[in-house]
Amino acid sequence: MNPATPITPSDRTRAVSRLRVLTMRTALAGIAAVGGFGFLAALTYAGDKTATTAVTSTPSTSASNSSTSNSTAATPSPTLQPATSAPTTSTSSGHVTTGGSG
Repeated sequence: MNPATPITPSDRTRAVSRLRVLTMRTALAGIAAVGGFGFLAALTYAGDKTATTAVTSTPSTSASNSSTSNSTAATPSPTLQPATSAPTTSTSSGHVTTGGSG
């Protein structure tokens, strides 16, 4: 599709300016929407009322007495998995060939 008249530099400048304004307004509307939905979610969700925090105490080894028990029965909390170690790197040299046999 060829336009009947060529586009002038001023027409192009106005088009780029309109595109920039449209992009900025869309970005600001998106940020406002995320903030608004986050605020609404924070107001309407009070959290899980049945959730409890488990507190456990361990008896001291120096004050261990068989007649005194210092343990607390609590709901067990989820345990965390240990962190995995970082991969090790090899220091051996490799051999790279390029091209075909000839």
